[in-house]
Amino acid sequence: MRFSRSIAVAAGIAAAFTFAGSPARAAEERAAAPLRVLNFKDGDTIAYPVPLLRGAIDAEAVAPLRVVNTSSDRPTRDLPALVHEGKFKALTELVPGPNRLLLRAGAHELALTLDFRPQANPRVVRVFYLTDSGGDTTYQTTIDGDPRDFAAKLDTAFKLFQCFTAETLNDAGMGRATFNLEFTADGRVDVHVHKGERTAEAYYALEDGAWWSCMYEEIRRALPHAAAKNVAIAAYTRFDPATRRVRGHTALGGGDFALFGGGSIFTWPSNLADVFRAFGDARPVDGDRVHDDSAGRGTFWGLAATTMGAALHETGHTLDLPHSRDPFDIMSRGFDHFNRFFTFVEPPPRDGGRPRAIDPAEAARFAPHNATALRAHRWLALENRAFRDADGPRIAYSEEPEGLRVSAPNGLRFLGIDAGGDTADHRAFWDGDAPKEFFLPAAEILGGASSNAHFRVTDSEGLMAAANWASLSPARDFVRAWRFSPTTHQWNATDAFLPLDAAALSAIETAAAARPLQTSRASFVDFAQALPERTNSVAAYAFRIVRSDRARKVKILAGSDDALRVWLNGALVINALALRPADPDQDSALVELAAGENRLLVEVSQADGGWGLYLRIEDERGRKLALADDGMLRPLERRRGGAGRR
Repeated sequence: MRFSRSIAVAAGIAAAFTFAGSPARAAEERAAAPLRVLNFKDGDTIAYPVPLLRGAIDAEAVAPLRVVNTSSDRPTRDLPALVHEGKFKALTELVPGPNRLLLRAGAHELALTLDFRPQANPRVVRVFYLTDSGGDTTYQTTIDGDPRDFAAKLDTAFKLFQCFTAETLNDAGMGRATFNLEFTADGRVDVHVHKGERTAEAYYALEDGAWWSCMYEEIRRALPHAAAKNVAIAAYTRFDPATRRVRGHTALGGGDFALFGGGSIFTWPSNLADVFRAFGDARPVDGDRVHDDSAGRGTFWGLAATTMGAALHETGHTLDLPHSRDPFDIMSRGFDHFNRFFTFVEPPPRDGGRPRAIDPAEAARFAPHNATALRAHRWLALENRAFRDADGPRIAYSEEPEGLRVSAPNGLRFLGIDAGGDTADHRAFWDGDAPKEFFLPAAEILGGASSNAHFRVTDSEGLMAAANWASLSPARDFVRAWRFSPTTHQWNATDAFLPLDAAALSAIETAAAARPLQTSRASFVDFAQALPERTNSVAAYAFRIVRSDRARKVKILAGSDDALRVWLNGALVINALALRPADPDQDSALVELAAGENRLLVEVSQADGGWGLYLRIEDERGRKLALADDGMLRPLERRRGGAGRR
């Protein structure tokens, strides 16, 4: 079965600035019309309200260019465009149904009809604005008389995020797919104001991960929605000039929730007419009064670009995107350049220099691998599609020949290959029928370095699967045999571990020690297979006796889905409160083994989704150790032959 990689970014950007139709027809249009829209055709249908029109304008059309939506009576019916050296960019806001747009520059006028058919996809990205228990919605600002209209800023920002996603996916050859938002009757983004359960000081006292978990739980209790990705901006983010620290600020996203500090939204545009001005605002940021998170540029435009881009970056994590190695991908530090997608010239940073003409290839985007992954995602389906939930994709290790086998009864659309948390390679399946089976040789996985690989697949029904090479292939240095305790506990509050005293731990160990040893074929120990009767909102326990011929120091390395605690001889040595997918070696601890028997107990607390553990042991010098079924810890013997295998 033939597969294709996604279209290159450069080709996508070039395509965005070419004319539809034959070269001869394009030449005729260039000669005939002083105003030309290059990325839309008359009568096009789109599923989001704010498109970015990109086009060309002849030199004789010297008057300011504006776009008037004659079908709208909203304040956004007449908006200014940005013109630079014969090109223009223009935002307009559509109302449901056909919209007759007039582009006007002096005596020159171009009519364009776009048909806005709002998404019917019931899966939405919801926008939250978080206050503390006092309900104060004001954000920190240095602007005199700032009305602090947070709802207007979030309305504008998320419409731009939606537009950016659609246009960059289209540039990458994926069509104008984007996520759905909740809108009020007058077309504004529905911003949910959530009054927190704690004071600002109480939230400030939390570490980032604990704050994320706390707000995740609060929103889940206050406004549950099974088909929502929730993105929350905190009102109470504050820069403290005395300590020069910012309080209540983070940038964390994953699963169904993203949390971002709101200390910079005073620089965000308050309406669509304000977008080009905001991205050209060269006023210096007063770093003695507010958090200057502008990637060193020290200006309002730099602060707006970085923080808006970062908020979209965290939204991308809720849509299952990892980090990227493409320097201009939104999922990398490309989010610093969010402004460039909407502009032509970048003002200089505060420390001087000249304005910079923007190379389109250096504007922020969703790179091809992420554009392809999003195209297959259920949250970008546009229509209210009756998805099939059965026969999702499966990922398996093949020993002979060695490689990766993907089974996708619904048809495979995307295979992502990640390393070190970043997308390193991918395969896209959009030419012809989606294959139901696919084999990738080990030699083609990260240049043969397959042991570091993490895989993500999506099928034609938007069903996903993920696995690490280490979780699929047998690896003798991982502890794969465990005795599972029959004792489990309900784990509903994911922002805290369950309380366990010494007596409770001892009882769990005793119960587990009486159970048979269960051995996982793969390095990843799947708790859902070992304990199939409980797979959600539960904490479970696995136990081993570790025998050492002498007292010695060793290093325990572990990874879990979700939260993890590890005890050695009753002492807590690893403590990782997180909602996360498992990867090897996420946590580690240098510990002292006693001569003879040592008791090793692990707790893996599960919210939902995947559930399991990686654990291995090294000596002080980093040499791998194997744990035999009898509990004896020995140096790992190398196998002869079989290059690349353990």
